[in-house]
Amino acid sequence: MSFVFVFRTGPDIDHMSPLAWKLLDTGEEVHAVMSPGYDATGDHRIDLLRRYPAFHLHECPPQAGRIGRARSMLRATLPAALFRLARSRASLVAVEWGYGLPAGYERLRSPAGAYAVLRSLVGSFVRARSNTARQLRYSYVVAARLLGIPTVCLPHGLSIKLDMAANAEIQELLRSGPIKWQDRNRFAAFVFNTEHHRQWSLANASADPEVMQTWGSARWSPEWFEKSRELAPPFTWPEQSDRLKVVFMVPKWPNRVHAEEAIELFRRLAEMDEISLALMGHPRKKQGGSGPLREAEGVDWSRLHDISGANSVAVIDAADVVIDVGSSIGIEVVMQHKVLINPTYIHELKTLFDSVEGAAVVAHSADEVTDYLRRHAAGNPHSVPADSYEELLRIAVYGNRPQPYNVLEEYLERVSTLASSAH
Repeated sequence: MSFVFVFRTGPDIDHMSPLAWKLLDTGEEVHAVMSPGYDATGDHRIDLLRRYPAFHLHECPPQAGRIGRARSMLRATLPAALFRLARSRASLVAVEWGYGLPAGYERLRSPAGAYAVLRSLVGSFVRARSNTARQLRYSYVVAARLLGIPTVCLPHGLSIKLDMAANAEIQELLRSGPIKWQDRNRFAAFVFNTEHHRQWSLANASADPEVMQTWGSARWSPEWFEKSRELAPPFTWPEQSDRLKVVFMVPKWPNRVHAEEAIELFRRLAEMDEISLALMGHPRKKQGGSGPLREAEGVDWSRLHDISGANSVAVIDAADVVIDVGSSIGIEVVMQHKVLINPTYIHELKTLFDSVEGAAVVAHSADEVTDYLRRHAAGNPHSVPADSYEELLRIAVYGNRPQPYNVLEEYLERVSTLASSAH
């Protein structure tokens, strides 16, 4: 069978490529449609997929000049998506989390269905001019529906947050009752890594329990975790030093972060002689850039290292301690058996690292963070208890399922079943 993946940015490649690899490894054919604006050259995950003869990469690189820009735009339209799916004889389409089909598509032969298709067709030309990457994804969702091909919506991240509203936008939406995200119900499957995230959607986002499904985390399935470490580009710590190597992960500022507390913690860390401190910006730069830290007064940047853009898997491998709040990258830290510090006081949210006792060093002040680092540097590091490690993986990686549970085999079986149903 033939499977089409629509990739947009690095984070969704991170979470979707394990399934593409598993399909190729079992002899299936995979087509990857790359959104304009993302250069796959040197991407170690895409390079792995390229090793398989049944892998086909379709890129839409931005082109100069009026004719070039018009070609790039046309590749994101509905007719282009229909052509690509028909030519590849697709059995299933996989896209990242996001909007689904509008009302009308559940009854294609009705006047409402015809109107919905007409709007999608015209809109694909209009929207492709301003947001080509987003329109490309939507065009493939519509094209798959018109051709009777099942579409699955796969995670582009993993939410470790246990609160109802991660940011002000969601808080505002919830004030008027359940969020009207019925469009997500028009996928063949809308997939979650974790059961608590699925339950949140059922309670707050008008979700269909049959469509919303928890399959576990492909990104941190043990099989892919080891492959990811093997493939990650090398990283060397920026200085030769016997000091404790510490990474400060920049938080996503809109996610109810107390910016003043985060900046003050960073300033305190920068003054510590016991550590070699590196700063790493969030891969979603608009939300987790280092700008607020750069603007902080009293920070001697000559003592620090900005490693934003480096591969996080390789960075964690080189580090001793990672300081992070609210991000799933903490799972990578724990699985690599490095120490994770969760400075829970710098945001308003509760996460898995607050609830799974012992999985991280939970700090309630800057003093607690610096005190721990001094203890670690003196030879007394934190060790995650075995039962805490197992509990974290049960919730975050295995979708609350009892062990043994093979995440990638579950993904493979689910998409294969859906693809077979289309024939």
